[in-house]
Amino acid sequence: MKTIVAISTPIGRGGIGIVRMSGDDAKNIASQIFFKKGLDFSALVPNVMYFGTVSGRDFSDRCYMVWFRAPKTYTGEDVVEFQCHGGVKLTELVVNECILRGAEMAAPGEFTKRAFLNGKMALSDAEGVIDLINADSEAGVNAAYRLMTGKLAGEIGEIQKTIFDVICDLEAVLDYPEELEDENIPQGKIGLDAALKKLAPLAKSESYGKMAKYGINVVMCGDTNVGKSSLMNAMLKENRAIVTPVAGTTRDLIGESFLHGGVKINLTDTAGIRESADEIEKEGIKRAKNAVLSADLVLYVKDGTEFGKEMEIPAEAQGKRLVTVINKGDLLGEGVRYGEQKEAKEKTFVVSAKNGDGVEELLDYIVSVFNEGKVLGTEVITEKRHLSAVLKAKKHLEDALENYDALPSDCILVDVKAAWQALGEITGSTSSEEVVNAIFDKFCVGK
Repeated sequence: MKTIVAISTPIGRGGIGIVRMSGDDAKNIASQIFFKKGLDFSALVPNVMYFGTVSGRDFSDRCYMVWFRAPKTYTGEDVVEFQCHGGVKLTELVVNECILRGAEMAAPGEFTKRAFLNGKMALSDAEGVIDLINADSEAGVNAAYRLMTGKLAGEIGEIQKTIFDVICDLEAVLDYPEELEDENIPQGKIGLDAALKKLAPLAKSESYGKMAKYGINVVMCGDTNVGKSSLMNAMLKENRAIVTPVAGTTRDLIGESFLHGGVKINLTDTAGIRESADEIEKEGIKRAKNAVLSADLVLYVKDGTEFGKEMEIPAEAQGKRLVTVINKGDLLGEGVRYGEQKEAKEKTFVVSAKNGDGVEELLDYIVSVFNEGKVLGTEVITEKRHLSAVLKAKKHLEDALENYDALPSDCILVDVKAAWQALGEITGSTSSEEVVNAIFDKFCVGK
């Protein structure tokens, strides 16, 4: 493959700008533009930083250069990096000099794509790389790191091996039915059951994985004028939502993301739910109900001064994790606070958006809801593509087990092979070129 080059640091002013080359000719091209007194490129030591000068037709810069020798590199090929001063133009000039000497501009994600094609990482590992780059919370970083370092690929590989052993047993039975049927058929059933038991928790982990990657979606709903917007401001510790004494001030969704306890919380304030003839307010109420449908956690906010008022929880919250938040706790006596909490069927918090009482406890609880979602003893699914493959494999294994004693081995083999094939889509061993290209198209140039 051709030698490729690209800027690997964000474009703009900065302390350091890195230009990366990968390919058989990377070292030769570097020898034509990097100079250090007494340096012999034929005796270059890999993994050592050399300080010298990178020069082109119209520029020079003092920089570090390092050569990584194949195959023990990120891409599996020879890699050279120039670590120059950061700047808008300088790194571009270095790239241009490399291109003039035979390198080609790298496509988005091409360095990581070459790593995948050269067997340095699984396709799911590569997805972990882009997730790590895009992660905006501690939970997201941790999930992406485990994906990038092959934890999911390793678990999928073990399940595939179990399934492959069953495939071998069934094919042996087809080839030598009289000698092997009694021994191999029961053993195959045990193998399929073992694989299915490993897939089940993986499928359940997607909800937690989605929250780790994108954040937990928390939607506040309730009557008008109960203090939802004030509570949002208290949770954000900033005046994000407009607050007035007028009922129905909030008419549209107001969303904001923030971090608490290493977890990203996507908080949405909604219009107060009530009967209204106002077309704008009606649309806001409709949007509020739709927002509840996509929530991981619903905060139903009540005005604590309206003790005993019946809660009108929207039907859209049916089946959702629901928390009752009694606001204006600063105006309540202990007896009323206790009565409100005792009356509520759901988990209940008494807070004061005005002075912040109870808000930290509510935020800590939201983080605990996220942590409860983790499925122990398995890796975490963070990509829809992975979940689809796991569910597909799970269905094929369930069908194979259901029909194991009723259908001939060649019919069972169809489902078993399909399950193995589906799991290979995660690691890339059976993925189509279109899927591979679509994944690497998400990358930035230089990675």
